[in-house]
Amino acid sequence: MFAPAKYSAMSRLPMISVIILACLTAVIEGRSRDKEGRRRNDRISSGSAPLTNQYNVYGTGISSASFASSVYSTSFNGPMDTTGFCTRRRDMKLMCYCTPDENHVPVQKAECWVFSDGLLLNDTTWTRFYQQRRLRDLKFVIQNHGRLDYIPTMILEPLQNLTSITIEYSQVEIVKSYAFANLPQLERIVLTNNQIMALDQEAFANHIRLRDLYLEHNQIFEIDRNAFRNLPLCEKIFLNNNNISNLHEGLFMDLGRLIFLNLAYNQVSVLTSEIFKGLGNLNVLKLTHNSINFIGDTVFAELWSLTELELDDNRIERISERALDGLNNLKTLNLRNNLLKKLDNGLLRGTPALLSINVQSNDLETLTFYTFQPIMDNLVNSSSELLLSGM
Repeated sequence: MFAPAKYSAMSRLPMISVIILACLTAVIEGRSRDKEGRRRNDRISSGSAPLTNQYNVYGTGISSASFASSVYSTSFNGPMDTTGFCTRRRDMKLMCYCTPDENHVPVQKAECWVFSDGLLLNDTTWTRFYQQRRLRDLKFVIQNHGRLDYIPTMILEPLQNLTSITIEYSQVEIVKSYAFANLPQLERIVLTNNQIMALDQEAFANHIRLRDLYLEHNQIFEIDRNAFRNLPLCEKIFLNNNNISNLHEGLFMDLGRLIFLNLAYNQVSVLTSEIFKGLGNLNVLKLTHNSINFIGDTVFAELWSLTELELDDNRIERISERALDGLNNLKTLNLRNNLLKKLDNGLLRGTPALLSINVQSNDLETLTFYTFQPIMDNLVNSSSELLLSGM
């Protein structure tokens, strides 16, 4: 009579074994996830994780909220820095001068000096910025013994009202993709007097309110052809005093509102019309002190709004007869201090509005009336200027 009961207990053994096995598997997997999480946190805390490149950008359809939340919770394992944002002491790694500089008043403008060479991305000093949501103008100046070799992308991200950011005298060598991501109000970026050598793909992309970009006095020699994508309101770019030798075709094609471009004091040697594609509103182009030796046909044909062209202090030996075609609004042309031996008679036919031309300090052998005939009526104007020498 007990046989059925014995048979029933034995029939449940396989099911019990399966349940026990499943529980053990869950425990093992949970411990593996915990270990992996600790290893990931250790990598982030040690600064080995590439934090700045993991940030997404506004305007691209990619959400960064969940990632940002996880980064903020794991990047700073120590206590938050409770020092007042505008507090200044000699022993501080970073010290900020604020406007207004009053207690309990939201800071709108700050100039922060970096004194330490050990200000890492996960330093608790950066947590002082998290509450400064009203900041509109922020400037970092690295002092003599200080060091900052990265752009603190994730530290800046909460500053949604920021309209101007400046970093000077840093050791930043590469402006990485989306370096100033998620700052929708940004109108001005100043990165002068740094050690920047390269601008990555989309380094300044999608800043839909950006108007002025200052990159002069660096060591830039490489600019990705997509570095300036989707900058619909940008009006001025300063790239002078760098080491630029090559300009990719289409580099400026998303800068339809640009009116001022400074490429002076570089090593540019070749110009093509494709380089200037999209710059139909450009007024001023400065190419002073480069390595240009020849200007071919219709190189500036895309620049129909150009009023000032600076080509002085190059090595120009020859300018094609149709090189200036399309420059109907050009008023000032500077060719001073080149190696020109002649100007073709038809050169100025493409510049009917020209009022000032400087060809001083060249190797010109002959000039005829026909060279200047297309603009002769303009030269009668009291504000016109024709500068000749070196013949």
